[in-house]
Amino acid sequence: MKADYKIAYWLRTDIQHFAHIRMIYENLGGVILTKNPVIYNYLHEEFPNLRSDLQLVKNSTVAKKIMNRMDIKLVVYTGFQLIFWGHSVQVFHGASDKHYLLSNKRILLYDLLLLPGQKHMDKILSTYKLKHPEKFKLVGYPKFDKLVSGEITASPMFTNGRPTILYAPTWITEGSGSRLKFSLHGESSLPLWGIRLIQAIAPRWNLIIKYHSRIYECHKKIYHGIDKCIEDLGAEETVKVVYDSDITKYMNQSDLMISDISAVCYEWFHTDRPILFANPAPDHYRPSTDELSNTYAWQAGDVLYKEEDIVPAITGNLTLDKYKTIRNRLLDHSFYMPDGHATERQLSEIIKFYNKVDKHSRFRMVFHNLAVFIRDSIRHAMKKMEK
Repeated sequence: MKADYKIAYWLRTDIQHFAHIRMIYENLGGVILTKNPVIYNYLHEEFPNLRSDLQLVKNSTVAKKIMNRMDIKLVVYTGFQLIFWGHSVQVFHGASDKHYLLSNKRILLYDLLLLPGQKHMDKILSTYKLKHPEKFKLVGYPKFDKLVSGEITASPMFTNGRPTILYAPTWITEGSGSRLKFSLHGESSLPLWGIRLIQAIAPRWNLIIKYHSRIYECHKKIYHGIDKCIEDLGAEETVKVVYDSDITKYMNQSDLMISDISAVCYEWFHTDRPILFANPAPDHYRPSTDELSNTYAWQAGDVLYKEEDIVPAITGNLTLDKYKTIRNRLLDHSFYMPDGHATERQLSEIIKFYNKVDKHSRFRMVFHNLAVFIRDSIRHAMKKMEK
């Protein structure tokens, strides 16, 4: 039975973010707030036990009023948003090579940041020139505790004896042409590679397509095209499309994964199995040994540049796992102690911090959040001046 701490969880953009707060909620209790109807409807249907603690709010102002009324002491965030009520705890939602970690100075405003691994710490320290990062704690990656501990028991999606390939592309960035001029769909491989992968894989192996949880945002034609391709090939028995907040049970039953530029690449390293990278911009992207590059993870597997690469690359990697050493090195650098006990370390740090602020008066809470709001406003003003 969960405890009853005065904690709130703010979920804003993705259903997959729930996987990163689930164990905290189940152990410490609290209220889960979102202004996103997609997140609310998904959690409401998939997790009926949440219903009394799950609330859909119109905006962050309403969320703030609720937390004020409930005397919330801590707010747990998975993304870089602030409601300016309660002390803020950032637990992150992955270990991606995307550049948001390096371009969002709001990260300095959180009261406690629980990092998945040394890679996050190195990037933050080097980017923001922090000399005494006392509020940054390495705890590991709780989302994968059950996979590491062998506790995932989901039934396999296929029983035909074929190897299973997992394809997990990142989300399609709306209007990314202005930011990545050579890649109209951002860092997602789905528009370029989705149908090609189905056509190559379906006759030979099983395929699970795990969409990023921002599927609802745009580009419906692409998803309809995927469905039509599966139907035209008559591949419904060997190709399954899934929409889920947690990818671990699909990783657990797959022999090889294909992704692109996504935190899911680092998550896959927990399985100690081969990975391929579908290049979303074959004329431009290359693997990099620069830790600040968005293709740093590509050192850990073969990269697909053209359609003809698909079958030989899968066949070769299922036969010989030649990237095992570097993959495990990246795993250890990205995730602190992947030993199945990250949840315990995370909870310990949250409880320790909660006990420090639990007795703070309402006046002190208001003053604290006003100070954070002013600092954030100054940050925004300076950012505009820089432009």
